[in-house]
Formats: sequence, structure tokens, C-alpha cells
Amino acid sequence: MEVIKFENSLLFIDYRMQKEDAQRFIRNASVIFLCGGYPVLQNDFLAEYELSDVIKNSNAIIMGASGGALNMAAKWLSLNNTDEVETSIIYDGIGFDHFAYESHSQRDYATFVQGYLFPLSEEIDVYAAEQESAVRVNV
Repeated sequence: MEVIKFENSLLFIDYRMQKEDAQRFIRNASVIFLCGGYPVLQNDFLAEYELSDVIKNSNAIIMGASGGALNMAAKWLSLNNTDEVETSIIYDGIGFDHFAYESHSQRDYATFVQGYLFPLSEEIDVYAAEQESAVRVNV
């Protein structure tokens, strides 16, 4: 098994750090990991701290999990379900490639594809995770 060893410190970048410091640390990073979690909040943080272009233009190895993977896409879809209404919002991600990614898609699949993914696919390629698992590679 291969292990990645880091020579320098691991940093956690969040609102406790000044925007300029966050941008500098990302510019100098060798590896960037976009954590999972609520992708809308992460997207708001990336926008407020002006990190999307800094990350996109980085020479670092960039990885993402769950919400972080969504924010790596060019666009992604967020569904908000309440008792009265279901709404969808298309968010702009960092845009490493011209695709959209939807995880956690265990819903009424026919309605989900016809009502949400199909309209998004008119704008951009869409990849939907089946059974909460997907791997996207370029060959």
C-alpha cells in the first residue's frame, strides 16, 4: 500500500483564516483536498474567499469528496425538499472540466432524471452516481 507523506504542515482553511492567507496557502499547496459536507456552504465559502480561480489555477494535486467533488464540477444541481415544494438550483462550481456531477441520487429516479438531470444535461454533460458510488477518469 502506498502512503502519501507530507513534508510540511497540513492546514485546514475555513472562516477562521484571513482571505489573503487562505489564497496564499492554496497558491503554495502541493495537495488540495476539498472536504465533503454541505456543498452550498462550501460553494459560498469559495466565492466569498475568492478561492475558485486560485484552486483552478493551482499546480497542486486536487481531490474532492462528496460536497467537495460537486464543487469541482463546472455546474451541479441542488434539490431542496420541503413539505410544500421541491425546488432545484444550478450552482457554478470551480469548473475543472465541463461536466456536472450529482451524488446521493437515490430518489424516484425517473422523476429525478426527467425533471432535473435532463434539463441540466441540455447545458452540460451530467454524471450521476449510481448506488452512491462513482469514479470518473480520463483515458
